[in-house]
Amino acid sequence: MSVTQQDYLPQAKTMTVADDEFASVSEGRIRIRIGACIFLFVLVLVVLRLAELSLFGEKRGANLLPKEITTTRADITDRNGEVLATTLNTYSLYAEPRKVWNAEETARKLVSIRPDLDLNVLRSRLSAERAFVWIERGLTPKERQSVFALGMPGLAFRQEPKRVYPRGHLASHSVGFADVDLNGSAGAERAFNGILSEENAPAFALSLDMRVQYAVADELQKGLEKFEALSNAAVVMNIKTGEIISMASLPNFDPNDPGATLPETRFNHASMSTYDLGSVFKPLTMAMALEDGASNLTEIYPVQKPFKVRNKFIRDDHPSKVPLAMPEILAESSNRGTAMIALKIGAEQQQKYLKELGLMDRVPFELAESAKPQIQNRWIDLTTVTVSYGHGISVSPLALAAAIGATLNDGLYVTPTLIKRDAAHPIESRRVFSSKTSQTTRDMMRYVVTHGTGKKARVKGYGVMGKTGTAEKPAVGGYDQKRLVTSFVAAFPYEDPTYVVMITYDEPKATEGTYGWATAGWNAAPTAGAVIERIAPMLGVQRTIDPIAMSPFSEEALP
Repeated sequence: MSVTQQDYLPQAKTMTVADDEFASVSEGRIRIRIGACIFLFVLVLVVLRLAELSLFGEKRGANLLPKEITTTRADITDRNGEVLATTLNTYSLYAEPRKVWNAEETARKLVSIRPDLDLNVLRSRLSAERAFVWIERGLTPKERQSVFALGMPGLAFRQEPKRVYPRGHLASHSVGFADVDLNGSAGAERAFNGILSEENAPAFALSLDMRVQYAVADELQKGLEKFEALSNAAVVMNIKTGEIISMASLPNFDPNDPGATLPETRFNHASMSTYDLGSVFKPLTMAMALEDGASNLTEIYPVQKPFKVRNKFIRDDHPSKVPLAMPEILAESSNRGTAMIALKIGAEQQQKYLKELGLMDRVPFELAESAKPQIQNRWIDLTTVTVSYGHGISVSPLALAAAIGATLNDGLYVTPTLIKRDAAHPIESRRVFSSKTSQTTRDMMRYVVTHGTGKKARVKGYGVMGKTGTAEKPAVGGYDQKRLVTSFVAAFPYEDPTYVVMITYDEPKATEGTYGWATAGWNAAPTAGAVIERIAPMLGVQRTIDPIAMSPFSEEALP
């Protein structure tokens, strides 16, 4: 075997370029596949997360953004079309805490332009582990711009409708207010919530007259300050239609921010508070006696003598030295005389008339803010006596105003209403007294103003009728002589009674000029007169010749 030179040369190592390139490509492909898998996996996670947030996020509390309120609500107006409540678009500020860069700085800057915000509360909200938190609702465009100009991340706005009350405190108890979601919470807003919430509902007119309401509230405020009372209230009502022209209670509140004042200011004393109203009940007792024939205008009662029922002596603040007939008993506000007349009427008939006059149950008008009366469980002869002059039964000023209104409205009771009457619909009423009884009661109440305890309510030219009422407040073991509720119920004009005015003070004080007296003749009566002086022209009542003796009862004619 021959051996060549080549066989003795060292063998060179072979290298295949194609194999190396193939390995590199394969490795790259593997990496691409892995990257693609990772990308697809992440993409699937994102998609699933988005689906979860979309379907279940609200339930789990993730990404909860505020919902837009799209509710509409009709305006509320007074009887003349003056807007009392309307809906405006406002801005509500909220934050997404996860997007807030610096909660401390954001909180401090917000408080610098919105000083009513609480720094500690704001700091806590902006640091919360939540998708969103409310900061403040109901901002004006100018207020929104001031917040926007801060340029703080994580703050945003939602445009929302807000209920606005242009008249503020005026008629706040009657109009009421709605919550942030435009649901009626009190007053007319609550009573007529369904009507106001209807789509494309027209403006809803109340029976109130804002001109009258302002005059009444103004006189109440003057009286509240002058006599340093705890509160006072007033009702002006058209006794022919039942329309409440004005209903005021002080202290009151601003419905634009009802939570800013004490809860007691939201209490409507005109329809929610019940009082022993005292002698304003006496005209009702006289009307009952006349209607039943239990007494008449000429029968004499020995009011100058002590009068005892069971173990209680009936006393008069200003005892008469001579016997009195019914007109003088009312004019001088004799408890003794009224008690004697009540016993002749009897408990059964007294309760019957009280029920027909709406005094044994809450006033069935539209507002939920209407209190039931406080009535004795056991009605004995002493109950009949005390109720006849307004003790032992507690009713609201509105209830008493409606009852007196019925007595003077030809004897017809018309249920009070806060809705402006439609002339096309007949007015429902029920007869309580005859026309003759109504006319006679009217004459006697006129005599109270011309010759009796209601002289300070007299307004020349309007033929004011009325009756004072002073009652001691109930206390443990009896009544507290130092804590009084004083009232005056008035009606005008005498020739054609149309309007009743009820004024009530809770614990008024004697002041300079009242000679130590804190009774109704010194506070409620002059307030009623001042109210009538201002509102009569607004209501179109014309002045007439008004001699002081405009009453069928002159001193010469009385027995």
